Amino acid sequence: MSGPVGVLLAGGRGARLGLGLPKALVALDGRTLLERAQATLAIACEEVLVCAPRDVGELLGLEHFVADGIEHGGPLAGLVTGLAAARGRTVLALGVDLPFMRADTLARLAELLGAHEAVVPAPHGRPQPLAAAYAPRAADRLARALTGGERRCVAAVLALDARVLDADEVGQLPGGADAFFNLNTPADLAEAARRLAAEHAA
Repeated sequence: MSGPVGVLLAGGRGARLGLGLPKALVALDGRTLLERAQATLAIACEEVLVCAPRDVGELLGLEHFVADGIEHGGPLAGLVTGLAAARGRTVLALGVDLPFMRADTLARLAELLGAHEAVVPAPHGRPQPLAAAYAPRAADRLARALTGGERRCVAAVLALDARVLDADEVGQLPGGADAFFNLNTPADLAEAARRLAAEHAA
């Protein structure tokens, strides 16, 4: 395989949503967040790997998923696990809670990777390492950070040779900053449903 591997980070427990479900199983416009993210990555990537802590992955009812190497090590543990499972291929990472991410946005991030270890968009000035592109050599550096005790995903990723896209550059990506809408709370879920309803009505 020569194309990128999609690493879908699906370990969120969804506690802030208050629905009693892992975030990946929350429904939005008739599809779960997991299904939406899988479909997006499947367009941009040759293979999609779903990464989650073992207990969350089992709750998702998936026949195949990649269990995080450090249980409950947070998003960084999932990212490290996915990069290792990609076996030396470029990775497009996507968190399950980014329901408006587009395949062409992710593909553009891969095109921008060049000689960098990562391309990390920073919509509204906030780096988003869970909608980013990673070169194969990022795997070892992030793994060393994790085993060294780092749990902050943003800090570990920004310690790489990362090209960080500022707000203007994010605005030039397909979908712009809207593609990076992050769903974490009941208000976010309501806003995402409103946006989709408006798209359907247009």
